Amino acid sequence: MPKFESFGGNVNKKEKSAEKEVLPADLEPNSGEMSPEAMKDYLFDQYLKQQLVEEFFDNLSEYLDDKEVDEMRAVLSEYDDKDVYATLSLPHELRERKFSEFQKRIEDGTKEAGQLMQDFVQSSTQYGFSIGYHTSPHDIKPSESGQWIIKGYENDHRDNDLSRAYYSTKYRHLFKKKDPKFIYIVRTDPSTHKTDGNWSRAGSLSVVARVPFPDVVNYVENTVQDMEKKKADNT
Repeated sequence: MPKFESFGGNVNKKEKSAEKEVLPADLEPNSGEMSPEAMKDYLFDQYLKQQLVEEFFDNLSEYLDDKEVDEMRAVLSEYDDKDVYATLSLPHELRERKFSEFQKRIEDGTKEAGQLMQDFVQSSTQYGFSIGYHTSPHDIKPSESGQWIIKGYENDHRDNDLSRAYYSTKYRHLFKKKDPKFIYIVRTDPSTHKTDGNWSRAGSLSVVARVPFPDVVNYVENTVQDMEKKKADNT
């Protein structure tokens, strides 16, 4: 399975969570039979959502005890994908501060873990945050200060030739040229980012995590091919 990197702590837990797969038998599309293209989008989204959830709570477990983490996980599981993506879009450089805040408020009795998660989901969705995917041939890692930013280097005539970084929100629209090595999962922000529908852009992008591009693409493509083969064999 693709290796999921967020450059947080708790390596052992991350390795364990990365072993989980979204197998074809687990897929539950909302509307009848899906086209191969739609299935690829769905498989890609569900795999990354699963990994983001595991990574988020693995990081959180460095600040809270197991009972508190489980309580927050249970609360998040009650929300739909849109709200979950908004919550999981918390960028790398903001996690230490936010999780420390959770820890402090629980320890001083200000709020319980479940209520903190409800408040956090509400604030995340209020601003319309979500998840996007930027591909790159470059090995971009967090700075020493903890910032993990993708800067725009391509001038865009639609924005007075200002430098922009680009991302998509579906597997089918991933930028596959220039031999990309990584898919960077980034926070989307409708208040400052611009979009043409399939692609969006901003002066810089805040990174949540990354996965190797070839591994993810091979996983999605091979899984769908296997599903199509099984379907053909059964007809």
